[in-house]
Order: sequence, then C-alpha cells, then structure tokens
Amino acid sequence: MSKLKLIAASVSMAASVFIAAPLSFAQDILVVDTATVLQDSKAGQDIETKVRQIGDAMQSELQPEQNALKTEKASLDAKIEGKTQDDIRADQVLVAQGQAYTRKLQAYAQKTDKRSKELVATERTALSAFGEKMSEAAEAIRVQKGAKIVMTSADVYLFDDSVDITQEVIAKMDQDSPTIAVTRVTLPDQPAQQQR
Repeated sequence: MSKLKLIAASVSMAASVFIAAPLSFAQDILVVDTATVLQDSKAGQDIETKVRQIGDAMQSELQPEQNALKTEKASLDAKIEGKTQDDIRADQVLVAQGQAYTRKLQAYAQKTDKRSKELVATERTALSAFGEKMSEAAEAIRVQKGAKIVMTSADVYLFDDSVDITQEVIAKMDQDSPTIAVTRVTLPDQPAQQQR
C-alpha cells in the first residue's frame, strides 16, 4: 500500500473514532430538571406545605408581641401629640417610656430575625433530605437505563428530550418517597448586645 493511501486510511480511522466516541458518550448521559422535580413531585409539594405551616406557626407566635407593640406605640404617639421636642425631653416619664418601647422594639426585631433564620434553616434541612431522595431516584433510573452520567438541566446548554429523565424521577419519587420529614430548626438565642 502506498504511503498516501496509508495516511488516508489512518486519518479516516481516526475521524471515525472521534465521531463515534461522542455519539457513544452522549447515550451515556441523562439529564434531569431538578427545579421541575421539586415543583411537581409529591415530596416537593409536601415540603412546600410543611415549611409554609411552620412559617405560619412562627408568625402566630410573634403576633401577640407585635400587637402589644402597636398598642404601645399608639399610646406613646397620643402622649407626644402636640408637644415640641423640648416638651418631650423635659417629660422624664415620657422619655423613659419611649426608651422602654425602643428596647422592646429591638428585642422584637431580634426575635423576628431569629425566626426568619430558623425558617431558612428548616427549609434548607428539608431540601437536603429531598436532594438525597432525588439522587436515589435518579441513580435507580441511571442504572436501569445503563447510563454513566446524570446531569442537571441547568448545567447542560442543549439536549435532546430522549435523555431527559425528569418525569421518570418524579414518578419514582412519588412512588418511593411521597413525603419528606420537615422538622422545625430552633437556633440558640444570641446574647443581648450591649448599648454604647
């Protein structure tokens, strides 16, 4: 065989390897839309309902204090109505009431901030458990299909619908894990900040 034919055959063989490898590799990749799984699966909807209920319970716990602060503010507003700044500063009882109200307001703000952080931590913990169940479902489907890789759709620019296993993951989760335990996280109290 001449050198030219030998080189042409080598180039042709190399090109077929480069073309066949991506085609083979593409069949080993599956894609799942994790946002859709969270939104449409029974477990995702269960988390949303439970986190909302916990948030509502937290708000209910704070409501009496919030109402008391509104009432106290209205009382203070009525007492200072029509008074000048000098009149207010001269009334030591009113000044003391205003300072006490400010301290209560700051304590309430710290409490609401803590509840907000607790709700975020509660949701984060639940989503972590959800992620584990979603991984288990995706792994079962990956093994069933003989694929090597499962990627999130957010990490893939373009893909064919034939590699999308989102609905299969949802069905598997709905069957195996329709609910997720959601436990309210309670954070420790922060020490009171000293005033300067």
